[in-house]
Amino acid sequence: MLQSLGDNLPIARTANVYILSDGLSPALQARVQASVPPHLTLHWLTAGPLDPGLPLWGRMSSTTYQKLLLADWLPQDLPRVLWLDCDMLILADVGELWDAPPASPAIALAVADERVPLISSRFGVAAWRELGLPEAAPHFNAGLLLVDLVAWRAQSVRARSLEYLHRFRDRVYFWDQEALNATLCGHWLPLPHRWNCHPAYAPADIPPAILHFSGNLKPWLFAGTTPARRLYRQYLSRTAWAAEPLPRSWRHALLEQYEDSSLRRSLLMPLEQVGMMVRRSLSRS
Repeated sequence: MLQSLGDNLPIARTANVYILSDGLSPALQARVQASVPPHLTLHWLTAGPLDPGLPLWGRMSSTTYQKLLLADWLPQDLPRVLWLDCDMLILADVGELWDAPPASPAIALAVADERVPLISSRFGVAAWRELGLPEAAPHFNAGLLLVDLVAWRAQSVRARSLEYLHRFRDRVYFWDQEALNATLCGHWLPLPHRWNCHPAYAPADIPPAILHFSGNLKPWLFAGTTPARRLYRQYLSRTAWAAEPLPRSWRHALLEQYEDSSLRRSLLMPLEQVGMMVRRSLSRS
């Protein structure tokens, strides 16, 4: 992600990148540092303690909830921040977002989630009725957020998000994203879809600015021939991980065919959702 960020940022523009290190060794940090262009300045921050009892299930670790604490671990004099998940490829100049006029009084800008369009959708905000939220309120993907840190702190986003998670922990599906949608409902504004596109849902007529490999089929798990996976390997080849081959097997080939199929989008997505419900029921803590 950082390699692609730097490649698509004009050389004349610099970026301060704050990375939360939740258990990354100094050796791994050095490899990351060696993999980014010189106009990116990396600042390594140490993760702080989290509330006990936050809901977890499936593949996610508690680190995901550090996003809710970003106003605590970032420097207090920063007025805003662009949050980027690490499972992204940045294919355009994100300075376009940074240079846009502030969207006051919104706390954040984000991209509406095509797979979970409303907070009342399955996997949206489970407790939308109890909270009195509008049924037709849009739901965003939290992989990219342009955050007004002053408003975030003033509106107690951290405390309200954690309160939601504790209060409805037995019904939460999507961790920090669900809590943020519950807390920021009515207080965020949409960005064009091109700024947060899943490869399977990227429009053919508008080049994506950011590809987001959300879900389980991450591009570092196996090699593949889809355009998105080839693009990932191009950026990977210019990092300190270039010499490490990605696995490839008949099982991976089947997964790739499934990942890129229209059948997945039209018929099998409901089955995936049922599978997620079963995994959550079996593995939640």
